[in-house]
Amino acid sequence: MATKYKIEIPADALRETEIHAGEELALSVEHKQLNMRPTGVAEQLPQINIWLYTVPAFLMMVIFFVYTKSQAIRQIALNGQDYSIANAATLLGTISGMIIFIITAIWTKLHKTGPTKELYWRNLPTIVVAAGLILVFSFSAAFWLLERMFMDASFDIYTSSVMVFMVLAVVNYVMINLAMTLTPAVITNLLTIMIIGGMVFAMLTNSSRDWWRHNFSFLGTAQNSANFQFNITLIFSGLLMLTLVDYLFVNLQRRFHGKQLLVLRWLLYGLSACIASIGLFPNDPQYHILHDRISMWLVYIILILITAIKWLLPGITRQFLILSYTVGALMGIEYIIFKLTDYLSLTAFELLEFGLAFSWLLLLLQNIENLSRFGHNLFLVKVVEEDSALAEK
Repeated sequence: MATKYKIEIPADALRETEIHAGEELALSVEHKQLNMRPTGVAEQLPQINIWLYTVPAFLMMVIFFVYTKSQAIRQIALNGQDYSIANAATLLGTISGMIIFIITAIWTKLHKTGPTKELYWRNLPTIVVAAGLILVFSFSAAFWLLERMFMDASFDIYTSSVMVFMVLAVVNYVMINLAMTLTPAVITNLLTIMIIGGMVFAMLTNSSRDWWRHNFSFLGTAQNSANFQFNITLIFSGLLMLTLVDYLFVNLQRRFHGKQLLVLRWLLYGLSACIASIGLFPNDPQYHILHDRISMWLVYIILILITAIKWLLPGITRQFLILSYTVGALMGIEYIIFKLTDYLSLTAFELLEFGLAFSWLLLLLQNIENLSRFGHNLFLVKVVEEDSALAEK
C-alpha cells in the first residue's frame, strides 16, 4: 500500500481562504512545489456577470449609432479617416474601459475581495491612466494591422455598430478582469507593455524616418511629430513604477526590516522619478542641460543598485547576484567600446544600455515581488506520514 502523507493547515491560514473543513481540493505539482486549489475550474477564475460588460458596450454602441445617423453617414471606413470604426472604437472603448476599470477597482478594494485591497488609494489614478494609455496603444496597433489587411474597407451603419459593440464588450471584460486580478505581477506586465509599446509606437509614427541617426532622446524632442506619445509614455511609466514599488514594499517590509531596505526603496523611487523626468524635460534646447543631468542620475542609480544589491535586498539568490554583476560588466564594456571606438553609434549604444538596464530592472522587481509574496501571510506547516500522525496523537 502506498504511503500517504498529511499536511496540517493552521486555522489562521484557513480563515484567509474560502476553503472549508472537509472540502475536496485539487493538488498539483509545479516546479517542485505543491499547489492546492478548489476542484472546480470556475471557482479559480473571477466571476464576471455578462451584463456588467455587455450593457455598457450596448450603451456606447447606441451613442455611436445615433451620432452616425444624425450625421447622415451611410458608409463608415474601417480606419484611416477622421470618422471611422477605428476612431470610434478607440474613443468609446477607452472611455468605457476606464470607467468600468475604476468602478471595479474601487468596489473590490472597498469590499476587500481581491488583490487591490493591498493598494494605496494614491496608487489608483496612476494605474487607471496607464491602463487607458495601453488601451489607446492597443487599439492603434490592432486597427493599423487591420487596415493593412483590409485596405479601403468600409461598412454600413448597422454592421459598423455591431463591430463597435463586439470590440467594446471584449475591452470591458478585459478591464473588469484586470481590476479584479491587479497583483504586483500584473502591474509589472503593464509597466513592460507600456514602456516597450509606447516606444515602439513612437518609433513607428514619428515624422523623421532617420531619427536613429541622431540619438534615442530625439524621439521626445519637438522635431519629432510623435514626441507627445514618447514623452507621455516615459512620464506615466515612471509613475507606474513608483506605484509598483509602493505596492511591493507594503508586504516586503512586513517580513524584512532594516535601513538597507529603506535605502533600496528610495533608490527605486529616485529611479522612477528620473524616468518620468526624462519625459517631462525632453532633449529640446531649453531643457538640454537638465535632460542630460537627469539621464546621468538615472545611470548612476542603476549602477549603485547593481553594485550594492547584495547588501540592499535580503534573501537575494546567488543566480540573481551573478546575473547582476554580469549585466553591470556588459554595460561597462559597451561604454568602453563606445568611447574608444567608432563601432557603436550613439543610438545603438543608448538602445543596448537601455535594453540591459530595463531587463535587469524587471528581474529585480520580479525578485522583490517573489520575496513580498512569500513573506505575506506566511505559515509554517509540516508534512508527516499518515501513520506517524496517528502515532503522535
